Amino acid sequence: MVDYIVNENGVDREATEIEKAEIIARNKAWEDDAPNRKLKEIKEIRLQKLIETDWWVLRGNMSTAQSNYRQALRDIPSTYSESDYDLLLAVNENGELTHTIWSKPEWVT
Repeated sequence: MVDYIVNENGVDREATEIEKAEIIARNKAWEDDAPNRKLKEIKEIRLQKLIETDWWVLRGNMSTAQSNYRQALRDIPSTYSESDYDLLLAVNENGELTHTIWSKPEWVT
């Protein structure tokens, strides 16, 4: 529960009931918006992955695996639901995304 407010000088004071209610409402709104923030992050990652592989398209002879990978990226919002967002954003101890959707297919000549 929010009981104290810290001002710009670092001084604590007890929060009023109105301030407590405002802080609780703001925190709830932040939590309620978590799926939208996660989806935005997923879309940003997806865009980066598509940009990284645009040269495949420009090269003119994309493999089926490469084409399928790019299509799977474009389909993320319709393929995955809110319950999948944490899995899509999971990273390993090196900070690398772990979900298989992000794994590029091997280069084929």
